[in-house]
Amino acid sequence: MKGKDDILVKTDAVSRFFGNSLRTLDIDECEMETFRKHERTGRPLGSVNFIEKMEVLLDRKLKPQKPGPKKKLSEVTPEFFYLVSL
Repeated sequence: MKGKDDILVKTDAVSRFFGNSLRTLDIDECEMETFRKHERTGRPLGSVNFIEKMEVLLDRKLKPQKPGPKKKLSEVTPEFFYLVSL
């Protein structure tokens, strides 16, 4: 925490609740990099089970999808429908 309020957190309330314990957490550099990665990407941090439950609750995809534009239904060939129906 940098000691500044933002949309989600009011630092005064957090400081009163946790005191200085947030500054003394024993987090190694690998764990910090994991936190930073998820902070940059906006992806949730948790187990596969947790993320799947969140997807159901939020009715939203949270796991990374294939990159690039999605195929339009008109671009899908009849062979695709045949293979899917097998």
